[in-house]
Amino acid sequence: MTETNEVRLTLRSEQDGEVGTTHMVGQVFAKGNNLYIRYAEPPQPPQQEIRTTVKISNDEIKIMRHGGVESEQTFRPGEQLLGFYQSPFTRFEMETHTRSLHHGLNGITGHIAWEYDLYVHEQLSGRFKVSLHIQANDESPDHDSAS
Repeated sequence: MTETNEVRLTLRSEQDGEVGTTHMVGQVFAKGNNLYIRYAEPPQPPQQEIRTTVKISNDEIKIMRHGGVESEQTFRPGEQLLGFYQSPFTRFEMETHTRSLHHGLNGITGHIAWEYDLYVHEQLSGRFKVSLHIQANDESPDHDSAS
């Protein structure tokens, strides 16, 4: 059985100068050469809970969401990759063109950051900068290194 550790997560997303930051508690585990992070997104009433799994490998991040919405996005530097989004009201395909992807992981903690362009119906929908900081539950918030 794979060992699962509870972690504190800080997800920061920037689009068109608007920044959103979300703090969550999740679980992280390593399987093979991949790191997996699972967490429940804070609910947005009246939406159902959304459970998210992030798979991190050397050159790729894959985000899979299940529950109130279903979606999948894959990020690999220099590539445009197909994904999808589905809610009770709509379904559409989307593509991510990853401009950069950086790791700062030390075992199961650290951070990852990526920038990408999102295309919906072959039209640019937005440019995003995302970072995910992963801290062991016993680390103090001041323990972050400057990024």
